[in-house]
This record gives sequence, structure tokens and C-alpha cells, in this order.
Amino acid sequence: MPQIRLLVCKDCKTTEVLPHYEGDPRGDTVLEYAAAKHQYPNGDRHVGRLYPLDGVSEDRWHSSSEVRDEILKRVWQREGATGMEPWVYAAVDTLKADAMQCWRSRHRPDSCSDFHSDKKLLTPPTAHDRKSEGLPKWNKSNPSAQRYLCDYCPIRSVNEQKVRAKLGLYK
Repeated sequence: MPQIRLLVCKDCKTTEVLPHYEGDPRGDTVLEYAAAKHQYPNGDRHVGRLYPLDGVSEDRWHSSSEVRDEILKRVWQREGATGMEPWVYAAVDTLKADAMQCWRSRHRPDSCSDFHSDKKLLTPPTAHDRKSEGLPKWNKSNPSAQRYLCDYCPIRSVNEQKVRAKLGLYK
């Protein structure tokens, strides 16, 4: 059974699943590629750790939320977690995967016409709960509460630069 490894970035508070690797560590290009994304603007790398997950295949990782949540809970406890539950990290991973799928489905554009559009707004599915508790509807127009799938997209910074340029912030 092909095993996986879990790359934990303590600075970003993220986890990334990597395939198993045997051989000279200098030839682990998958790890190098994954770790290269975790650095500060000055080039200093983030602090992280690599966990080999014996007996856990990629299929099992993705198909069993119980196994995944238990492993993430143990890993983050060992790393001195921020106190967040594993589902928080899993939710961020899901949003990143969904944003990547959206970007790929558009054939990897350099810009996006739907950036921060209403159809990419993430709205909590709490209407029934809010109503039963006597709370008002979730306010879609509150800018501090707005989150978009675009916030997890690989070309977010490109789109934000275009928005800022249109506002004249680079003059």
C-alpha cells in the first residue's frame, strides 16, 4: 500500500499531503516543491515538520474523515496547536482545493472575471438555525464578514493588484 507523508507548516498552520518517498532526500522534488511555497518575502523558510503516516494511503486519507481528523488532531497537539479543531484545517484545505479546481476549470487564466463576484461569495448555511434562534439573516453586505472562494485561489494576488491599480493605489 502506498503510504503518504504529512507536511506541517507551523507558520501557516497548514498541512499538505505528499506521496511516500524513498531514496536520497536531495532528490525529493515533491517535498522541495511543497516546502518552497512556505517562505517569507525575504526568502527565509517557514518552520515545519514532515510526518510519515505508516499504514495510511492517500485513498484512505481522503475517504475517511474520522482517520484524517484523528491524525490531524494528534499532529497539531504534538506541534503545540493553536487550539483549533482539525475540522478548521480540513475546511481550509477544502477551500483551497475548490479554488484550485475553479481555476483549472477556467484553463488556468492570468486573471478572472468572477474575482470577488457574488457567485463566489461564501455564505454560511445557517439560515434555518438563525431563524429558529430569532437571529437576523446573515448580512451579505457586511465587508468584514465577506469571504470569497477567490481568497484561496492561486492567482488572488494578481487579481488584487489589478483592483488596486484601477483604484490608483500604485501612483
